[in-house]
Amino acid sequence: MSYLFVGGLKEFPVAVTVQAVLKELGDGSLQGSVSEVLDICRSIKKAKDALSVSDFKALRDQSPFTTKVWSKLLQVGMDDRLEAIKEHLPASYTTLHLIHCFSDEELQAGVKDGHIHPKVSQGALNRWIKSYRFEDAAQEVPDDFSTLVSVLGPKEVEETVLERFRGDLEKLVGVYGFRTNYGEDQSMVALRQKRSQDKAGEVAALLTQDLRSTWEGASKEHRDQFSLASLDDLVQAPMTTFTGFLNKVREGRDGFWSFHANDYIRKITLEYLKAPSRGQRFNYRRRLKEVAEKHTHLASRIQETLDTDMVF
Repeated sequence: MSYLFVGGLKEFPVAVTVQAVLKELGDGSLQGSVSEVLDICRSIKKAKDALSVSDFKALRDQSPFTTKVWSKLLQVGMDDRLEAIKEHLPASYTTLHLIHCFSDEELQAGVKDGHIHPKVSQGALNRWIKSYRFEDAAQEVPDDFSTLVSVLGPKEVEETVLERFRGDLEKLVGVYGFRTNYGEDQSMVALRQKRSQDKAGEVAALLTQDLRSTWEGASKEHRDQFSLASLDDLVQAPMTTFTGFLNKVREGRDGFWSFHANDYIRKITLEYLKAPSRGQRFNYRRRLKEVAEKHTHLASRIQETLDTDMVF
């Protein structure tokens, strides 16, 4: 008798009954670790491969999951890419389903840039992928490319459906080396840029507020040494000038980190929001991660910044 490997943990005969699979699913939990969630997803996928159509439908109808949840779990279970990056994945099945909709390039970029991590929320990931796709869409189409097909759809489509469609479409065109070009992308790019500018203004205002007393207490000698005529000059200065001035005022790195750790995080965020290229933004995110590793008491504050402010 042949056997089906289910959930990464157990074996049972291919001719298993629906009740046996239900028990297998019941032993897992969608509230547990990412391994437990993926086990459930893989169990559903492998049961689909082994059971007849009618039995699989009966399994779905008798499972503890709604049809919508079942569909998401099955799609995640069918994605063979996720096991290799499991250590980076969150335990939320809804966020896993969003990640499943990413193209190979998006998945690789999300992991490499640190946008996909165990504590990421679905909202933060949605904001990042929209920004990522908008920027890609702004790139010029090669001269030797031409329109092959136009895809029409209803005027009103749920955002989750549209995101899933775009993810699946990007996977398909990637296989053939094609490109997508969405009609509204230029306005979307402009929207992303506007959001970045607005957020940069908010961060600069907070920096100005937090550094005012430090600036007013600094000597003219220190200001002149770094060619700073105003507090705004300090806020908008290059990173080397910004950190150099504050290190001088606080008489060294220990004083700098004691008084200005949060200011440093905000300054990095500001530079990220002003950066014109994805490579520069990646470097600013990486710099903050390095700070989190060295100054562990700042890790949660930095992760919150990465997830909320550095996703445009």
